[in-house]
Amino acid sequence: MTNSSSRSNRSPQSEAELAMLQTILDGETAYPWDANQTPEYASQAAEKHSLEFTEEEADQGWNALSQQLNTFWGDATNVEAALLAKFAGRLSATVADRIAQAAQQVANSGRPLAEQMIACVRDTLAAWDEADLQVMARPMAYAMRGQDENIDAAINSVRDMEWDSLNEMEQARISLAAARYALDQIESN
Repeated sequence: MTNSSSRSNRSPQSEAELAMLQTILDGETAYPWDANQTPEYASQAAEKHSLEFTEEEADQGWNALSQQLNTFWGDATNVEAALLAKFAGRLSATVADRIAQAAQQVANSGRPLAEQMIACVRDTLAAWDEADLQVMARPMAYAMRGQDENIDAAINSVRDMEWDSLNEMEQARISLAAARYALDQIESN
């Protein structure tokens, strides 16, 4: 297509462009870089199709994967379920999930219990001032009597209504009680 005398006057870039254009126009291989046409791809594709598992092997793999997923997410799910059972209807599933997730993150952090409780409800009660939450959390965090009684007292002090129907003070009280309960659940496991 090109002769040697005209090649010497062209830059290396224009020669590369001409070679690319010639490859495209040849029609033999429209996309020489297409992985589907390489021998490596063909052998990998053949290997993919030759992988077969027995039902027993598939069950074993599924069980192993399930155990790993439970290790990562199971504890938070168990805490969330415990929260929903204990605070029947007063906590929405979203709020219970937030508190359970936050409790997993702050548990065993070495921070004071009141700070851990506040960290658990921070996203839920974003409009609340830190000092106000400290005042509300302190009696639950450092109660002298049994903690179950303290949590039950907080639950009983809030109207038996859905989360959205509770006023801000009730939401704060029930959220902090739920945070304390979630932290206790994690500690007991």
